Amino acid sequence: MKNTSTTNTAKPSDAPATSLSFDQLYLKKDYKGAIQYLLDNKEQFDSGIFHYNLGTVYSKMGDHATARFHLEKAVQDGYINSSSLNNLAFVKSQLQVDDLSTSTSLPDQLVNTASVIPPAGYFSITLLLLVIFTLMIRFKKIQTKWVMAVVLLLAITPAIFSTVYVKDINYAVALKDVPLYEGPSKIFSEKGKVRAGSKIVLGQFKDGWFYVEFPISLSGWISKDQLGLY
Repeated sequence: MKNTSTTNTAKPSDAPATSLSFDQLYLKKDYKGAIQYLLDNKEQFDSGIFHYNLGTVYSKMGDHATARFHLEKAVQDGYINSSSLNNLAFVKSQLQVDDLSTSTSLPDQLVNTASVIPPAGYFSITLLLLVIFTLMIRFKKIQTKWVMAVVLLLAITPAIFSTVYVKDINYAVALKDVPLYEGPSKIFSEKGKVRAGSKIVLGQFKDGWFYVEFPISLSGWISKDQLGLY
């Protein structure tokens, strides 16, 4: 499935009259110009739309690793719709890497699922559960105090999970093939590579090196160079 078009945007009112808009540059297939336009006018865009458009343009240029980084960032920022999900699926199909999103390991799958839900989504889920909890009490579906306490705890769990754990997860996409080492330095033995476009979760940081926590199969140390963090 081919990736879809970018989101329509108006030219900033203070732009020179002779300059082309982002849409015009994109339609002319001046992709480098379109990228520069986005970077020069970043403040004019919502973060999700900014990264969505960048990801789409990089995809058109064939740089699928960088495209994935920006599209993943767009989704994380709450820009979730058929276009963003379609473009992300297209880019992932072009990369075909074994990473966090394709792992069959349950811990990897849970961490990857957590990355798909934006922070506001967890609070929306909590709000919905609290409404259900209130209705259950009103219609006397639950009356025992300890049951109420358990149900209430379950209702607020998504918000707690987001606040305590999800917000501190450091996701990244490898922009190029990056060597994986047994320790935080090139003096350690190389144990493999993180392929360009792979989605990973980073843990401890030491002197310019991150420890890859997930996927578990890629655990090891990696230089922060050539990583897109989000």
